[in-house]
Amino acid sequence: MKNPIVLGLLLSLTMPCLAQKNLFKSLGEKGALTRAFSKNAQQVLGTQSSSEVLRHARVVQGKILPGPKPEVSKYISNIERHIFAPAPALSGISLLQDPTPEQAVRVGLLYRRVMEEFKKFKKEMDVFLYYQSKPSEKRSLMPVERGEWASKIGHMHAQLDRLKTCISPADPAYKAAREYVAYAAEVVSPFMKGILLGTRQDRTDRVYKQEEFFLYTPKANEDAAWKGMLPAAVRARQTAGKLPHGIKMAVLNDRYSVLRRMQELNQAQKFFPGWEISYYQDTEALLNAVSYQGKEFDVILTDIVVPGGGGFYLTGVLRENKFKGAIIALAAFEEDKEIGQTLFSIGFDAMIPQSIGFERGKHWPLLIMKKLQNYFYYRDLNGWER
Repeated sequence: MKNPIVLGLLLSLTMPCLAQKNLFKSLGEKGALTRAFSKNAQQVLGTQSSSEVLRHARVVQGKILPGPKPEVSKYISNIERHIFAPAPALSGISLLQDPTPEQAVRVGLLYRRVMEEFKKFKKEMDVFLYYQSKPSEKRSLMPVERGEWASKIGHMHAQLDRLKTCISPADPAYKAAREYVAYAAEVVSPFMKGILLGTRQDRTDRVYKQEEFFLYTPKANEDAAWKGMLPAAVRARQTAGKLPHGIKMAVLNDRYSVLRRMQELNQAQKFFPGWEISYYQDTEALLNAVSYQGKEFDVILTDIVVPGGGGFYLTGVLRENKFKGAIIALAAFEEDKEIGQTLFSIGFDAMIPQSIGFERGKHWPLLIMKKLQNYFYYRDLNGWER
């Protein structure tokens, strides 16, 4: 099966079958079920009088069962929330930063198309979820049936995933759709609880590690203590000498002062000397360069808030189009685990925090080059694909 989400769902749904088979086998032994029931009945009746048992009994389909009615508030809440609640209006809260008119139209069309597909999915799923959510109606699913529902859920989740780089997770309709699909997966199998929301990672090229994503300097790559006494320009040249040669890098940043300073220092051999660097102030311009002009880059160093879509949009589109280069965020974000995991799941390979106006300082060229040196160190150490 080509779709890794569907494959994961199917594997998770079918793994309990062996344990169930052994349980059924042990209960199927001659007299085992009768003995188990008799023993359980003796335990119940041994601690309560028959009148007490009957007083708390309930009738289900003509049978008298001991004990009170099961708790119903949870399943009623789930049914009301996911099945009977009115669908939120489509609003399309965009993540794009200053999108072009063409981008706005393209994202709007994708949003409506995916949400229309979800509407059809929900209509088919509602009846199944309604009965499977009720304890008195719930039935055991055959592996084939689980697999069929898993395939549909996986497909719908993949469609909703297409919106994660352009539609805000706070968009009411999008949020409700994602929660509904996650709930559907949980109903099909308890083993799926939470797998479609939260910290699930789609990436197979590497695992998220905070120290690697934020490019902390590993002990094996630390500079000698005495080098801290050297002038910044000398240290920058020494660090640059440890970087790979012939790298093509694109820088996306809407502040002209940043691009101009980087270009000046690159030409002066003080910022990634020997690298071929292209500079962009607009997201769409960089996307067009890659998609239509055939430009190839080994590294993209991008801000997050940039006109024409922004860093999230840029990375999402490039990864959908199988871009194989490293994409590194150069942004005024703090080093935070949640931010790191979010960027990682979108397709970023690392992040270098830099405050607004950093280009007016003296030490940032050395810091950025050292961070990139750390990136290539980690890449070679771990065998990353990019």
